[in-house]
Amino acid sequence: MYQWNYFYGAIMLDSDYSRFLDFVQNKMQDKNYYYFHPAIFSQAIQEFPYYYDDILISFGRTAKWFLETERQLNEFIREFENILHHIDFQHVQIKIGGIYSDYSFFWLNKKKLINAAGGSFKTTMEYVIENKIRFFESEHFYFGLGEINLSTGWCDKSYDEDDLKSFDIQYPGFKYPV
Repeated sequence: MYQWNYFYGAIMLDSDYSRFLDFVQNKMQDKNYYYFHPAIFSQAIQEFPYYYDDILISFGRTAKWFLETERQLNEFIREFENILHHIDFQHVQIKIGGIYSDYSFFWLNKKKLINAAGGSFKTTMEYVIENKIRFFESEHFYFGLGEINLSTGWCDKSYDEDDLKSFDIQYPGFKYPV
């Protein structure tokens, strides 16, 4: 990445909004994350008509000389996945950008996806294969490069080949899980 950078994203929470609030308001500051601070996360309201079933949390910030190396990218992913372990989420999308390159990352909660009713896991995997998504699996998450629908977790369009090449040049030894 380059001197002026940013990231922003959205987390589709599942049913336990109070767990998210407790973590962000009471525990997150103690973690001393480098990339994430409680103040960058929105705090939703569970009041009709401002939400329906699930709550969407947004977050973002600017940075300087952000994620220049593979080590920094790995640390960013480790910090974010640590946050995900503390909240009840379904799907996440993060966009990382700078002057010359932009990347889209997504996380799917493996447990929620596999246990979802109605064949959601099968459909998600079909979209991943059909659109040739760069997709990784860890014990708790599915992680990938691309854009997803935050309501379904489906990645229904291919990721730009030039962006994948740029990612590979920027982070030639990237492996997941980090």
